[in-house]
Amino acid sequence: MTKLQIIAKLWSAVYDLVFLVKGTPTKTLEQIESDLDVIEYACRKYVDCDDDEIAIGSEGGVAYAGTSTARKAD
Repeated sequence: MTKLQIIAKLWSAVYDLVFLVKGTPTKTLEQIESDLDVIEYACRKYVDCDDDEIAIGSEGGVAYAGTSTARKAD
């Protein structure tokens, strides 16, 4: 699972939880927990990676992520 797929699945889980809380669930809590377990497992390959893909900076009081200062990992 790519990082983008992980992010998409996390947002899906967030909305599943929102629907559950509002009383209009699309999934049971157990199904959501199972989805989160799958996502957590997919994240494990990124545990020991450095966050050198982006540089976080601030300009005018607003934080932003700039990729122009990113360096290729060896």
